[in-house]
Amino acid sequence: MNILKHSVAIVVIMSFVVFATPILAQQGEIMAGRVAGEQAARTNVSGMAWMAIGCVGNVLGVVIAYIYEPSPSALQLMGKSPEYVAAYNDAYKETAKKVQTGKAWIGCITFSVVYVLLYVLAYSAAASTY
Repeated sequence: MNILKHSVAIVVIMSFVVFATPILAQQGEIMAGRVAGEQAARTNVSGMAWMAIGCVGNVLGVVIAYIYEPSPSALQLMGKSPEYVAAYNDAYKETAKKVQTGKAWIGCITFSVVYVLLYVLAYSAAASTY
C-alpha cells in the first residue's frame, strides 16, 4: 500500500514536470525578451536629440515625444521565438517612450529656466539704466 502511495505521488510530480516545463521555458523567453528590449531601448534612444527637441519645441516637443512611437531594429529579432519578439517589442517601446519623454521634459524645463533667467537679467539691466 505504501508503494502505491509513493508511485501515485511520483506520477503526479512527473506529470507536473512534463506539463510545467514548456510553460516555464516560455516564461523564460518572455523575461529574456523584456530584459533585452529594455537594454536596447536605453542604448538606442538618443537622449541628447530628445533634449534638443524638448528645448527647441518646448511643450510641443514634449507632446511629440509622447506621440512618437519608436520601433526596434528587426535584425536583432531574427530567429527568435514569437514570445521573445512580442516581449522585446513591448519592452522596447515602453522603455524608449519613457526615455524620450523624460529627456524632452528635461529639455523643456531647461529652456524655460534659461529663458526666465535671461528675462530677469535683461529686465534688471534695463531697469538699472533708468
